[in-house]
Amino acid sequence: MRKLVSGILFCMLLLSLSVGVQAAPLRVVVNHAPPYRIIDPPYYGGYYIELFQLAAAQAGLEIRFLSVPLKRGLQMLETGDADLILGPNRTAEREKFLTFLTEIPFPAEDKVFVVAHLDQVITNLNDLQHKRIDVLAGAAYHPDFDRTSLFNKHELKTYKQGLQRLTRDRSDVVIIPEAQADWLIESLHLSLFKSPYRLRGAPSYIAWSRETYQADLAQRLIRGMQQVQNSPQARAIRHHYFISPSP
Repeated sequence: MRKLVSGILFCMLLLSLSVGVQAAPLRVVVNHAPPYRIIDPPYYGGYYIELFQLAAAQAGLEIRFLSVPLKRGLQMLETGDADLILGPNRTAEREKFLTFLTEIPFPAEDKVFVVAHLDQVITNLNDLQHKRIDVLAGAAYHPDFDRTSLFNKHELKTYKQGLQRLTRDRSDVVIIPEAQADWLIESLHLSLFKSPYRLRGAPSYIAWSRETYQADLAQRLIRGMQQVQNSPQARAIRHHYFISPSP
């Protein structure tokens, strides 16, 4: 009987290992970027975060959010001090230290150029020469913009800071994902303008640090996200952030 019990326990151990045992909560780095990531600790919300919470619950995964600026979050992922990030664009540089879960992309979003004066709107990339351009530290926008050294780029920790600098004429233009521009301009009651020229967006993803990547847990997360993406709860979250008026 003792041998039988030992055998059963051994089989249960093997089974638990085969489905992936989570030793600790997954550490998810997030920066404040409404409507995708809205952070007011202990509250964490926004489209990406709430959809991710649904998927993690569906997959039976424990998670813990770490609120840090984007650039710091990427550094933590590179060293293995964090596990996941929600919504980065895929680039060759980031793929050196991140595994992108390409099976569950988020929709692509254009990047827009916001200015304070209508006579300074951007109509093509050449208009950016000799402009003071505020960008988010660590962000990737588009290869045509990211790879050139011709532009005068100034890195900031938040887009809110950049838009407020525009109103004080401390910069000439802010490049920012369109939904974030719309949300911040309205919620902060800023008199700013989106230029007609924009950079076409690429899909963004959930990405996992190569230092801590676990294929079994990743597959659970992928299945969880696929199961909830078209659920009534997911549709309600999207409606709240992209159809209902922003605060």
